[in-house]
Amino acid sequence: MRANIKLFFISVIVTFFSSCSDDIINKEPLDQLAPETLFQTEGGFRSALDGVYGLMKQDFYGYSMGIYTIPEAIGDDLLGSTNSKDFSFDNSSLSIYPLAYNSSTGGIDGFWKISYQAIYNVNTIIKYARKSTLTNKNAFLGEALGIRALLHYNLYRFYSPAYNADKKALSVSYRFETDKLLDIKPRNTTAEVIQFILEDLKEAEALATNTVNSYRISKTAIYALSARVSHETADYKNAIAYSNLALADTRYKLDNTLAALQKEWDKDDSVEIIFRIRFENSEMGQTAAIFAIPVLSSYPYSVATDLINLYDKTKDFRFTVYFKNHPTIKDNYFPKKQAGTRTTNAAAFDPGNIDIKLIRVPELYLILAESYLQENNSASALINLNKLRNARGIGDYSGADLSNEILNERRRELAFEGFRFTDLKRLGLGFKRADGSGLSANANRFALPIPQTEIDRSGITQNPGY
Repeated sequence: MRANIKLFFISVIVTFFSSCSDDIINKEPLDQLAPETLFQTEGGFRSALDGVYGLMKQDFYGYSMGIYTIPEAIGDDLLGSTNSKDFSFDNSSLSIYPLAYNSSTGGIDGFWKISYQAIYNVNTIIKYARKSTLTNKNAFLGEALGIRALLHYNLYRFYSPAYNADKKALSVSYRFETDKLLDIKPRNTTAEVIQFILEDLKEAEALATNTVNSYRISKTAIYALSARVSHETADYKNAIAYSNLALADTRYKLDNTLAALQKEWDKDDSVEIIFRIRFENSEMGQTAAIFAIPVLSSYPYSVATDLINLYDKTKDFRFTVYFKNHPTIKDNYFPKKQAGTRTTNAAAFDPGNIDIKLIRVPELYLILAESYLQENNSASALINLNKLRNARGIGDYSGADLSNEILNERRRELAFEGFRFTDLKRLGLGFKRADGSGLSANANRFALPIPQTEIDRSGITQNPGY
């Protein structure tokens, strides 16, 4: 058993590198190395970190599909097709979108499993980085801590009730480098998980560097994630501080033309992307599988009319970039934002062959706008809102309801990136779709069920309502 556990960590790296040609280090095959040997070199740490990023590329019922599919299917930006011939790759149209998911639903189980596999691997890196004597050990430790915080944050986001609704409610088990693989840990509270995330990020920001590109967790990405977590938990002062720290990195800025925005979503080419998971042109990811990409003439989802009506169809660059006319339903659209066209099958919108963009600059301006308004600084709120609006071609906001407009702008800009689900949950809002389905405010189903396989293994408590 011990030998199998040891080799599990290494096998992830081998699997990842079998499909990636960048930065491969010429050395003894990794599956022949024990961690004690692997982490004697900086190349070993780098390869191990690449293995964790590789796990986050897992497709069917794994991380890369779940990070968008799960939250977008539980919201009001999409409307399910009534045509029985329309299907979704991930079966979200059968269980998640109808809000009929349970503890055995594939995507919900798969996201949990891949997340904790990645956490175990990154904890192994953290353990060896803490006792390493290598020159760049702090950089590796900071990057690994940032990844651990991100992985736990997304588990919290899916499987926990809203932080501000009940800080004592059960969340997920936060696993550290001192935890053994087969240890059974009870679920932490939402307050504890958020505290552990912020502690990891605080340690990471002092260690991480900005010498890496957007395919790795950098110091700037850590600042941006700290801003996101602070904003979600209504710590608006820190949300402002961390957003400004992230925006101080001049490598990242808003795209301000239609052509630039088109390149971001078609070609993965943009100065807005702070952190993403890389997909090679030869790889088939599934990040776009939910988004009505026409495969075998199937359109499982169209865009909700109330979302479409938020855009200025003439001026707003995003309308052209995010949507395409539905071929069979008049005056209806399907989302093409996540389709990408950098593959040879661009004309067919080959689904998912696009980087997973997890942190982008526009979110930071939206965090600043909402946080400044909550801190009674409407002037600064408007300035930051208008920076984004002007970059998208729609000019300054001149209306009277700044609070509502900031939330509308979040919905416009961040559509199909999973944020709508988070916003509905953190703000205590329900939703009702045009087909009559929906969730009431603070409904139990905003916290996904703990997978049955995990309950059977560890005996942890299921979420209410399942």
